[in-house]
Amino acid sequence: MKRILIAAVLSLGAWQASGQLSRGLTAGYHLADVRVAFNPLIDPTFTPVATGRAGYHVGGFYRASAGLLYVQPQLWLTGLNQEFIIEDGSFTPEVLDWSLLRLDVPVEVGVKLGPVFGFVAPVYSMALAETGGLNLTNPGRGSWGGQVGVGLKLGGLQVSARYEGSLSAFGQTLSLGGIDFETDNRINQFIASAALKL
Repeated sequence: MKRILIAAVLSLGAWQASGQLSRGLTAGYHLADVRVAFNPLIDPTFTPVATGRAGYHVGGFYRASAGLLYVQPQLWLTGLNQEFIIEDGSFTPEVLDWSLLRLDVPVEVGVKLGPVFGFVAPVYSMALAETGGLNLTNPGRGSWGGQVGVGLKLGGLQVSARYEGSLSAFGQTLSLGGIDFETDNRINQFIASAALKL
């Protein structure tokens, strides 16, 4: 362990000495989707549907480059929004708005070829707060996801498109009308992000 830490410090020093360390601000747009699994044999007239709405992130990044490779850890404050439409056989479906505020830590590991780059990124997310009364998450509890994406670097500006999927769920269920629905509010997402070097 001590050797790994020493190697990491020496590598960081080498990157810094060669001017390959940078930092900046990032912001982006999210289109997210909570997955809801429901067995219609329980009650075929009672059906929940989750509809993704626009979300966002703001934060910062550090980037370390060496040749064609780079590592870019980021820290995001992310807000996600969903709309649940509950069909229970009546003429007026129940509509519930739900939002989640969480802290995301994606760590991009990628390859750059000229202005184009591609990457994979494990991402740890911690729920901070939610609104909507569905109690889908436990604030302070986290889970792991993964991202894959491509991007374009133009001077000090980077733009990227990425997909995020679940590696572990927050582990909650959605309870409506006395019926529990399994959910994965780790939330699959398409994310457009921009990063500006300072």
